[in-house]
Amino acid sequence: MSWTVIQPLAEPMEIEDVVELIAGPDYELREAEVEGDDVFVDESGPSIMLLDLEGGFLSPYEPAGLERLSLGARLWNLSWNVNGGSCLVYAADGRVRLTMSELDPREARGPDPHALDHLLRFLPEPFTRLSHASAMALVEMDSGAHLDVEWLDAPQLKVIFNTGG
Repeated sequence: MSWTVIQPLAEPMEIEDVVELIAGPDYELREAEVEGDDVFVDESGPSIMLLDLEGGFLSPYEPAGLERLSLGARLWNLSWNVNGGSCLVYAADGRVRLTMSELDPREARGPDPHALDHLLRFLPEPFTRLSHASAMALVEMDSGAHLDVEWLDAPQLKVIFNTGG
């Protein structure tokens, strides 16, 4: 699973702008149940969020896509899988600033490994491995975006790639 939040630094962003960055010009948005291996998009607070249930679309191991989405914006990408792997990536203005493998603040790497310290200090144990819920709460505090069960249970906009338009 991968949850990506994009928050513009200055100019407002439209859902269509974000989707075109990930899907190219030939895409379609269709309301659908949140299930399967699709990518879903929505506005959330001042941000736009992408949810990839399979978690393979935007990868912390291939940062070019995350950097492209963060041009003129701040971006948080939280991913985890059934094998226990998890990662939080923070990017801003076209550059990955930190990658936190295994959601462990002590494992934060990148040009600015302390970029999220202002959030970590709010945790009871700031520099221990984060739970998925804690990591999501940090993203929510910093971005204003919110992903909850009600959102997951309602139809959302699914990105349909390569419609051949």
